[in-house]
Amino acid sequence: MKKVIKFFGIFAACSVILTSCDWFDTLKLYNATFTFTPEDNIEVADLTDITLIVTGPEVDTLELNSLAPVTDLLVQGQYTATLTARVKDDATAQISGYATFDLFEEKQVNIDLSLSYKSPLVFKTIYSTGGAQYYVLDSYVEIVNNSDEVQYLDGLMLACPLGNLKQESAWQVAFPDKYNSGQGAVLAFPGNGTDYPLQPGEFIVLADQAMNHKLAYGTDESKKEEYQKSPDLSGANWEKYYGNGDTDNENVPNMKVVYTNNKSMKMWAFGVTGRAYMLIRLPEGMTPEQFAADENNYSTTPNTSATTLFMLFPSKYVLDAVDIYGNGVAAESNYPFFLAKDDAKGVEASPSYAGKCVRRKVEKIVNGRVYYKDSNNSSVDFKNNQDNTPGLVPNSID
Repeated sequence: MKKVIKFFGIFAACSVILTSCDWFDTLKLYNATFTFTPEDNIEVADLTDITLIVTGPEVDTLELNSLAPVTDLLVQGQYTATLTARVKDDATAQISGYATFDLFEEKQVNIDLSLSYKSPLVFKTIYSTGGAQYYVLDSYVEIVNNSDEVQYLDGLMLACPLGNLKQESAWQVAFPDKYNSGQGAVLAFPGNGTDYPLQPGEFIVLADQAMNHKLAYGTDESKKEEYQKSPDLSGANWEKYYGNGDTDNENVPNMKVVYTNNKSMKMWAFGVTGRAYMLIRLPEGMTPEQFAADENNYSTTPNTSATTLFMLFPSKYVLDAVDIYGNGVAAESNYPFFLAKDDAKGVEASPSYAGKCVRRKVEKIVNGRVYYKDSNNSSVDFKNNQDNTPGLVPNSID
């Protein structure tokens, strides 16, 4: 318990004017007993990091082990009490509730608790539709820390599931709370937990290939103009590197390849007509290598004789999910790929080979810091046909 009493100004005033401040002695202490009422969908036994913050004449922080009633002795006055908690092994589930109350006698205060899903790390930009005709090596994603606390990239995983469905798939029937990894590689950031911090509001650029794709026309000057729609990714923060003939920028650190089911593919975020994308945060203490070593985390396509193995990710491990539908296809005509809590509806892709991307909309700007929309509905959170220049920071609210 951490207690701070807001009487510094009173003590200073008494000291300066050398009065007795007798009225201060009349302030009384009362017990406030806090009870908590969770929504029906909250499993109390699964909660962790339960914190109650009481703010008023005193500021008191209580770290709780359960939702059992708790009593706090406080100076009389007006207060706000806020409880927050996380759900064990769930990347985005958050519990919260608050109550305001006057404390001039012994009082019981009940706080109603609700469940929401909010990710500290989200996709800021996804570009995979190509700049030059049939050129698909210039894709990249941006990942932003959308929270007010330092986040760590260490162990964060990325995968491109199949997505873009016209009807319920065999995968959804067989695995209603899991997503497949799609064709291609599952990537992970290296690190031991705190090696790669990302400050609040900061973002990184992860390139498929960290090079200046505007120069990818080579010696064919007739194609020079066409390739100017591709981005310059030579300054990317990270890059994918398979070692199967793709280009390695020695000045840019490589992502770890945790698993791949198609070693001939040279690209990762390929999807000129739409694709789904996931950020995955494993439970504390579990590494990507440990997850990949568990044979229970794989499956072939259900109800088929196919032998290709796909890595599976439980919904509760998914930090952010974005489904991008094919350009010109109305979202209403697509069957949701993700659960509503992860992504209720997809965003339409930018036109193929037009050199445009989808970018997350801005929710608010506070003291120059941009906060991005995250309603777990990509049709609301993103806009397409955006400038594909990496590193752009919006300066207005959408």
